[in-house]
Amino acid sequence: MSVREIINNTTKLIETKWLPPYNQTLGYGQFSYNANVSLAGANVATPIPYDTTEIAQFCSYTGSSINILKAGVWKFAYSLQLDRTGGGTIHTDIWIKKNGVNVPRSTSRIAVQGTNGESLVYCEYILSCNLNDTIQVYFASSDTSVIGAYFAGSGTAPNDIPAVPAIITTLVQLS
Repeated sequence: MSVREIINNTTKLIETKWLPPYNQTLGYGQFSYNANVSLAGANVATPIPYDTTEIAQFCSYTGSSINILKAGVWKFAYSLQLDRTGGGTIHTDIWIKKNGVNVPRSTSRIAVQGTNGESLVYCEYILSCNLNDTIQVYFASSDTSVIGAYFAGSGTAPNDIPAVPAIITTLVQLS
């Protein structure tokens, strides 16, 4: 037996022994939206869309929905960058829906201050999900000047700053 055959056989043995089968492999994902998100109207629940998959296994996005592709318990977290195009301070509510239904006790309320008063909202949840469940992040405000704010990256290396997505959503399957 050649050295190459020994290495190949050993590699196959290690892969077979140490790689978990499908039902033991956990999912994960990170998704973002890289443009401003405007409210559909005053006091109108508006879903936050996605346009980028940073990384994903057993989850995906379609428009504003995160799709669960493997049943289990998932940690679902988002950070949403809010701003206003007008002056003053206004309250904004952010919450999640699973399969189109509000998740109880999932609303966060933040006072968004006038122009250039960016606010970052971070929330995380533990959700029991079935195959093909969907999760969405919604926001609403009495004033349509509230936006999910995107800021382009700037500068040149080594002092360059990455873009600020309107939303970053992260999922980690726990079981």
